[in-house]
Amino acid sequence: DSSDVADRLAGGVTSITSNSKARAFAALKDTGEVVTWGDPDKGGNSRSVAGSLASGVISMTGNASAFAALKDTGEVVTWGSRRHGGDSRDVAERLFGITCIAANAHAFAALKDNGEVVTWGGPDDGGDSSDVADRLAGGVTSITSNSKARAFAALKDTGEVVTWGDPDKGGNSRSVAGSLASGVISMTGNASAFAALKDTGEVVTWGSRRHGGDSRDVAERLFGITCIAANAHAFAALKDNGEVVTWGGPDDGGDSSDVAD
Repeated sequence: DSSDVADRLAGGVTSITSNSKARAFAALKDTGEVVTWGDPDKGGNSRSVAGSLASGVISMTGNASAFAALKDTGEVVTWGSRRHGGDSRDVAERLFGITCIAANAHAFAALKDNGEVVTWGGPDDGGDSSDVADRLAGGVTSITSNSKARAFAALKDTGEVVTWGDPDKGGNSRSVAGSLASGVISMTGNASAFAALKDTGEVVTWGSRRHGGDSRDVAERLFGITCIAANAHAFAALKDNGEVVTWGGPDDGGDSSDVAD
């Protein structure tokens, strides 16, 4: 029911952001204003930051119960569940020069124009990146999250990958650290695992074994890969010869044997 803000939604809206696991929406207008509605505890009520959301917003990101808005000044405005990133005051002095914001279920990670990463939200869910802070201090070019879980992976300009967050969902990549030290060109996350594509056309996986973090069963076919897609619990990789290789939850698309030919 958006009747309380119906007059503000009657025109000029350019995009709508939701926090898919919760119950709120945020609309961005062509004036840079943000309008919110839905569960007030999950981001539907933004009155506490209304002044900051009145203009100048260029994009928004939602996690399971909070929102983060990026302004044209490079500043960030947050609201929603304080525990899960709706309160960014602890890192406020570092939230400037922001170019993009990534979110997983319970935390946010912002990339600065100097290649530094700033995180906040659930500490065990990626909001606390202190264990890898030295590796996130610069040189990061992109951040990938598994949006329904609680981990992040950052790609550096050296081709190195840095991970943090829930160790069982991809926050711990020590088992493949050697393969992630260089040569990675892109990453894809599903609900609880990650897959990295290397410049050799090879693939490196980690996270939940059941959901694609272990690709050993198809390892001999994972070469010449050009791109990787993910759903919640599986991965599908496209090869340069047009073949598709799948792995992860068998009933979730990880087993494509019925259409292999």
